[in-house]
Amino acid sequence: MAVGYLRDSIAEQGQSSLGVEVEQSSIHAFAEAQGSTLVAKHQDVASGKDDCRPGFQAASARCRQLGAMLVAARLDRITQRTHTLSRLLEDGYAIRAADLPAADDLMMRIYVAMAQKERELISERTRRAAGRQGAWSGTGR
Repeated sequence: MAVGYLRDSIAEQGQSSLGVEVEQSSIHAFAEAQGSTLVAKHQDVASGKDDCRPGFQAASARCRQLGAMLVAARLDRITQRTHTLSRLLEDGYAIRAADLPAADDLMMRIYVAMAQKERELISERTRRAAGRQGAWSGTGR
């Protein structure tokens, strides 16, 4: 059994449904290729740095209840925090990403560490760009 999890990081993606449709298709194809039945899907429109997403919490609870694997189109849809992934894996959750079908738990930890670093770099670049434009200094240049 598998529980699908979909996440769009910005409201515009969630409203357009384009990202969700691609993710759904990927999750369905992965579950089918694994011989698993997709028993539930949960979704959020939120940042991956926040673990308190209602859809994520519901998907995790459903996996625990059914002993199902948690499947997302990409690993960074589940989380971009190494701590979160490690905690889930250590708690016995089976986590799988459709774009990394052969990844074992170690490889997923490495990929999430890279996603976390990329999120940090993006945040820093955004702050620097906003500072150059005067947005942070209040000058309104």
